[in-house]
Parts: sequence; structure tokens; C-alpha cells
Amino acid sequence: MGKFTGKMIISDLDGTLIPRGGVISAENRAAIQSFVAEGGRFAVATGRTPEAAKGYVEGLPINAPSVFFNGAMLYDWGNGKVLKTLPLTAGDADNLWPAFAQKCLRTFPDACFEIYTADNCHVITPADNDDPRLPHEYYRYAHTNLEKLTDTVQTPWLKFFACDKHEHLEEYVKLAEQMGTAALANGFYSEDNYYEFVARDVSKGAMTAAIREQLPGIEIIACGDYLNDNEMLAEADIGVAPANAHEETKKMAQYIGCNVEKDLLAWVIQEIL
Repeated sequence: MGKFTGKMIISDLDGTLIPRGGVISAENRAAIQSFVAEGGRFAVATGRTPEAAKGYVEGLPINAPSVFFNGAMLYDWGNGKVLKTLPLTAGDADNLWPAFAQKCLRTFPDACFEIYTADNCHVITPADNDDPRLPHEYYRYAHTNLEKLTDTVQTPWLKFFACDKHEHLEEYVKLAEQMGTAALANGFYSEDNYYEFVARDVSKGAMTAAIREQLPGIEIIACGDYLNDNEMLAEADIGVAPANAHEETKKMAQYIGCNVEKDLLAWVIQEIL
């Protein structure tokens, strides 16, 4: 038993635990280590894959189920085991998602489109369109012809991702509404130039609720900075946003902390807990 027994922190990565383009600070690492040593539970919640997160969180004492693909996967970090997946394409008997993807390729020739499956990130657009972040990430990705991914029963899609100018993404969302795929999904901006679709009832918040069921009685402190974190902050007992979070996300938080560059997790443990 320790002073943080019965408490859990679940944190977004980019813009919350990690400054954008940076790494986890020594101060945040030390604070998380101390929190867990005193009985606390720590988890991450991210749009990344487990493989993509590993390069950043290696060495952190993650000891609670963690959320990946913005809520489409619940993962046991310690045992390297997938606990649950909620595919975007489940129940898509009419194969609307492959048809939508094909239409997107024709309509938005400058965009980067990525299909995430449980084991890979498939980029279905030309390499010239790649999101500039890709070479700097800690995960495998493959340029894949869409035709190889159209059997969504054999290869379920967990997430459909678009990177483009914001004004183009607004038209992309309208196309999803027209074709009926938006009605099958939870869609959101995860950055100004990123738009993602996961399954309709999927979110970081829904998976946080699933974690609560596995750890009854736990008090959850959630930290996040962008729109895809809003439902997680609402689900938590305490929601925290950094001072430089999206304005709509700050409205969902009970506490506004320091800027992410000033060690938000250390601030949470010192000032709130």
C-alpha cells in the first residue's frame, strides 16, 4: 500500500506527456516512477499503435490497460497482449469503407490516407503524399494497394486516417456524410490537418470506461490536450488539460495545468495528487 493506491493516471502522449516533436522529460519520467512506486496505476491513451508508442514510453512503469488507435484497441503493456479490438469495419456488410477510400483517392489527390490494421499501418496513397512525420516514427508502415485491403472480414480496419489541408478535410468529412460512412463511425480531428475515423462507439473515453470495469473502485485522473481526448476527460473522475491545449478540450477539464513543455505529469502529481 502506498499513498497513491487506488488512483490511476491515464495520459495522452503527443501534446500532453510528450511535447510535440519532443520526448518525455526526465521530470515526467521521475514523477511517474514515484507515483507507481507509491501504489498508483499508470496507463497511456493514444491514437498511435503500440509499436509507435514504444519508442517514446520505453522504460515507463505502465501497469494498467492502455488505449491505442484512439480507442479501437485495449492493450496489456506488461504482457504485450491485445485485450480487445473494436474494428471500424465490423458490421460493414455493404463494404462502404473500401468504396469510400477509393472515392477519397480520386477526390483528394494530394492527401495522405492511412488504413490501420492490428498489425500494420498501410499507406494507400503515393509516397510523395506521405505525412512528413512518418520517417520519424517508431513503427513499421507499408505503401499498400487499396485492393489488398478490401476484404475487411479477413483484414479488419481499426482506423482510417487522413492528412491534408484543413479546408480539404472539411470537404472530406462532407463526402463521408454523403456516402454514409460517417454514420458508421466516430470521426474527429486529432490535429488541425489530421482527421480520423474509428468505429461509431469507439473513443478514448469508452475504453477508459472499460478500464474502470476491470479496476473497480479506481479513481481515474485523465490528461489530454486535443479534441480526441475530450470524451476521456469527461469519463474520468478528474480531467486535466495542459495550458496550451485546444480551447474546447480545456472546457472539458476540471484542472488546467502548466504548458506541456513544463512537465505536465509532474505538475499533476505534485499539484493535484
